[in-house]
Amino acid sequence: MTLSDSALVLVGHGSGNYPDAARPILALAESIRNRKLFAEVAAVFMKQDPPLADALSLVAAPTVYVVPVFAGRGYYTGTLIPREIGLTGQVTERNGRRVVYTEPAGTHPRLPGLLACRADGVARSCGWEPGETSLLLIAHGSARPGGAGETPRAIAGALSAMSRFAEVELAFLEQEPLARDWPDMVRGKRVVALPLLVAQGMHAGRDIPPLFGLRQGETGPIDCQGRRVALATGLGAEPELEEIILDLVRGSP
Repeated sequence: MTLSDSALVLVGHGSGNYPDAARPILALAESIRNRKLFAEVAAVFMKQDPPLADALSLVAAPTVYVVPVFAGRGYYTGTLIPREIGLTGQVTERNGRRVVYTEPAGTHPRLPGLLACRADGVARSCGWEPGETSLLLIAHGSARPGGAGETPRAIAGALSAMSRFAEVELAFLEQEPLARDWPDMVRGKRVVALPLLVAQGMHAGRDIPPLFGLRQGETGPIDCQGRRVALATGLGAEPELEEIILDLVRGSP
């Protein structure tokens, strides 16, 4: 079975209160669709239309690749998405169709390098040398016991090992260490804050900017808590994310 005989379904988080949250995922789907690699390409969402429950009804191909376009592994990618679609493992035979569920986009090994380039560009646009700039990663996390920090911690570790920035710190919106405590975590005076979020949804658009005295849509740089801070955009704005999605499909069973 070749990709041209298969369908691709991208799964995004979405937001009932922030309709633009779907835009990056829809743009990814449209870009991949235009390359005519698959017979069909669709996008569904956890929190807005088209809903996750429609994932398999939107496409008719006998083989369907489902890619969760999330920043890492967690309750959504490990439990909710497979349960809603009716998946029993990485490969599920369902009603005569073969459904392949890939790892989340955020777990791809190319992601740390992609993030490093993004943060490097933000720093240089401010006239800062990356080696003299602190990098603050902000992940979603989870309020559930144990949190959901496996992938973000791996990304932070990989970025730190590159020795490209003065320091790399990781904070979360919904678990410790909390992003609101970033001034106590970051030592440097120049800071690039980089959300580990795929789309500019509710969190990236509404919750993160106020941490640095910014309003929705603003990225700085701005003076805050004795530092100069520049806020990067979510991962959905990065063109290379498309190649990561295709890599996940090609590397699946």
